[in-house]
Amino acid sequence: MYTSGQLAKKANVSIRTIQYYDRRGLLHAQRTTNGLRNYSNQDLRQLQKILIYKKLGFTLNDIQKIINDNDNNTLKSLIAQRQNAISYQIKDLSNQLKGLNYLEKHLVKFDDFPGNFNQDILSKVRQVKKLRTLRILLILVGILIDLLILVSIFYFFLRLSNSLLFIIGIVICLILSWSITLFYYQHTQYLCPQCHHEFTVPFKEWFFAKHTPSTRYLFCGNCHKKSYCIEEYR
Repeated sequence: MYTSGQLAKKANVSIRTIQYYDRRGLLHAQRTTNGLRNYSNQDLRQLQKILIYKKLGFTLNDIQKIINDNDNNTLKSLIAQRQNAISYQIKDLSNQLKGLNYLEKHLVKFDDFPGNFNQDILSKVRQVKKLRTLRILLILVGILIDLLILVSIFYFFLRLSNSLLFIIGIVICLILSWSITLFYYQHTQYLCPQCHHEFTVPFKEWFFAKHTPSTRYLFCGNCHKKSYCIEEYR
């Protein structure tokens, strides 16, 4: 038999915890003639189970239901509920981490809090990924065009009498260049660093604007200022 203090020491908890569990009906002490609580080895095993359930995130109400159930159906049901809850928490924390990473990268790049950060952060993260994919596509098509031009020039000098393939190659390169440029334009928009307004511009203005890998020097119709605006996917 164990006193409250001995049981608490065995389980590495406080005496107040033992007394509280006793009041909740989770433990069942036997009273001595002088009113002291005594606990059996079965109570120790019960307490160890309770502490394990607590570590797994079950509430005391849940634990009470588990203890009162003899066929483990309640435990199985509560396990499924905890798994679902934890999965949701993991997803939520993962989204928070993505949001923090997005905000950190934005501040490192532009030293300014993104004005459209109130939007669904997951959609912003997806936009960043889509923009990255779009730029990779642009690079790959650019490489393909360069290869076609080199092959066309090489073939032209190798067979001077046959310029038809050279002309076809150049025409294909022009079509590819125009197509990928138009496609890129149609899938980008810009965020003004002054007023945080998102906007698009006519193709001609977009095409001839000065730009960096992630910004373009454009006129914002909202604040009427011209600056290097941040490129986004649309």
